[in-house]
Amino acid sequence: MNKIKRIAIMIYYWPPYGGSGVQRWLFLANFFSIKGLDVTVFIPNNPRIAQKDDALRKKIHHGIKEIKIHGWEPFQKSNKPIAENLGEKRGMLKRFILWVRANFFIPDAKLYWAKAATQIFLKQHKQKPFDLIVTSGPPHSLHLIGLQAKLQTNILWIVDFRDPWTGFFQNRSLPLNKKAKKKHMKLEQKVLQHADRVVVTAPSLKEDFKPHNESITVITNGYEQLLPSKKSPAAGMVYAGSLKAQQNPTVLWEAIASLIKSNADFRKTFSLDVYGRVATSIKKEVKSLGIDTHVRFLGYQPKQFVDMQLTNAKALLLLGVNMPMTANVIHGKLFEYMAAQRPVLGIGPKPSDMQTLFDTHQLGVYVSFLEQSKINETLFNWFVKNDIPQTGKDIKSYGRNELAREYLTLIRSLS
Repeated sequence: MNKIKRIAIMIYYWPPYGGSGVQRWLFLANFFSIKGLDVTVFIPNNPRIAQKDDALRKKIHHGIKEIKIHGWEPFQKSNKPIAENLGEKRGMLKRFILWVRANFFIPDAKLYWAKAATQIFLKQHKQKPFDLIVTSGPPHSLHLIGLQAKLQTNILWIVDFRDPWTGFFQNRSLPLNKKAKKKHMKLEQKVLQHADRVVVTAPSLKEDFKPHNESITVITNGYEQLLPSKKSPAAGMVYAGSLKAQQNPTVLWEAIASLIKSNADFRKTFSLDVYGRVATSIKKEVKSLGIDTHVRFLGYQPKQFVDMQLTNAKALLLLGVNMPMTANVIHGKLFEYMAAQRPVLGIGPKPSDMQTLFDTHQLGVYVSFLEQSKINETLFNWFVKNDIPQTGKDIKSYGRNELAREYLTLIRSLS
């Protein structure tokens, strides 16, 4: 078998798009290019960018080639990604639009962009063959590019799942009819069965996919480098990332409201700054509890700025989704939090892969959405008693250089 030299990467989220979905493949593509692979990324020419970070363009390695593809994307005029609308109350027209979107655009609304990308890839591959194609999702439409490439050319194909597909809470929150659900399952199985190798970001997801493909490797997300730790950080707590309606931690808001009302020291020392897009229902609940002077929604900010806030914070907040099926999801921001070396209050499903990381690496305190007394106790200890735990045991293996080397080894093993 020939040595792999030229690889094509299908990735929808690419600079200047900001957010956690960009970081994984920006770093991996750079690493592969630096190590001598001929890397071409196939990206949208006309993406809807909800979170823009122009500084990330400067990080792209000069050896990477970009092929920008124009494709029709329905619903592109919407100013919110679909994931941020799920769980929100909506009028009849918006419910109908969501139903159409869910049942006629499968796997997702990037379907027609993926079809255009497939034709361009096949044309490029015919002119100068690639040795490997990598498709990264979500959006899972991109895996259909790899499927067609595999069926038509028998090229080596790695499927990279940053999040689950049919088992993901966003998919299960859609108003899917039986036919649409069946189509999702059929496409997912076909992708898994034809891929030469499947890469997932969480151990539980590997177990979910095993019935369809035994060649599955877990390569989690990671952090780029450890951030400088401050001995005397500011008093506040920071959350970095979007907050969807399904993540609404009512139990946390109630704990904060109770402590603000009952404890003057907490009232003076506590603040929570949220950097990212936030569901309207969450903002309304925070305001209704009268804690909006202590919980501030500051919108999306560039990564470099947010990293500074993470290291300045006394503690960090991680919010999962209050649904059992999300136990196989490890939020990428958890690894950014590792790099900040600050204690983390995590709220999510139990048991879960995130809980395992918290316990194994002593990242802070992890509770379920039912453990309000434990949340109260943790906030009191950290912000009133100033009892801050030491965190971050054996986390070096989650540095992106280590993970990229593991990925490169996997690629070379296919040669």
